[in-house]
Amino acid sequence: MNTPLRLRQFRPIAAAAISLALLLGAAACSDGKKASSDTTVQDSSSTTAIAPYQTTYATAKGAKLTVYSELPKSVVTTPPSSTSSTTTVKATVAAIPRTGLNSAGVKKTADGYEFTNPTYYKNPLVVDVLENQGDWMKVLITARPNHTTGWIKADDVTIAATDYHMELDLSTFHLKVFQGANVFVETDVVIGKDSTPTPIGRFFVTEKIKNSSDTGVYGAWILPTNGYSEVLETFDNGLPQVAFHGTNQPELVRTKSSNGCVRIPNDVVITIAGAIPAGTPIDIFATTPASWSNPAATTKKP
Repeated sequence: MNTPLRLRQFRPIAAAAISLALLLGAAACSDGKKASSDTTVQDSSSTTAIAPYQTTYATAKGAKLTVYSELPKSVVTTPPSSTSSTTTVKATVAAIPRTGLNSAGVKKTADGYEFTNPTYYKNPLVVDVLENQGDWMKVLITARPNHTTGWIKADDVTIAATDYHMELDLSTFHLKVFQGANVFVETDVVIGKDSTPTPIGRFFVTEKIKNSSDTGVYGAWILPTNGYSEVLETFDNGLPQVAFHGTNQPELVRTKSSNGCVRIPNDVVITIAGAIPAGTPIDIFATTPASWSNPAATTKKP
């Protein structure tokens, strides 16, 4: 059995652990670049509508990013928007972050949340933008309950857009990565066990972490998400953060064998990590989405 992973702050939920030395080595090799050729940087005050299939993401400028649970009452949004944060409530597990829990560079504040930039793995801090209201932006953040949103000041970030997006059908163990309307790459994967299921809903890739070896439990790359397990309080004495990552057990593909993470064959995760930027959205479905029957979507060879 592999030596258990002993990181204080971040724990991708894999069925087996990896040594501290290996993962710390991977952290030193983290890829903080936005490697997607489709990524376009925009002025943070822009309110121009983005193209179809594009997602806007924001990168923190300073050492801290403050996320407010509610907008000031004086702010008027166009079109009207809920000025408070939204969450999908799960009563069975405690909130992350919370008092007394080391939360990998994020803490709860009286007004909302405070995130450290760069991340624990020294990558730029990224959040997905749901609404751009000029001076303020509604964003999806890394917190539990999953799907928690809040508000940030536009002056605190730069924004960019990507037309990559990922979709996972848990019922068929199948992952598709789209570039615009076309399938860029697709593969069968490993998903969470019934006792530790992979959560469903909208998430995003928070950063990209290149491992120092392709043969470890996490494979060539780790793509952490902003989601957490909805049944585990902690994992290996750390946070139960869900990640998409490689694997050294390809024979387990198309099985429910993980603690919530999504394990991807190494050759495919290398292709994905080389293309998508942090901020790429991920939709995880319990059943096959109707859009997958669209004959207009074609597979592109990477």
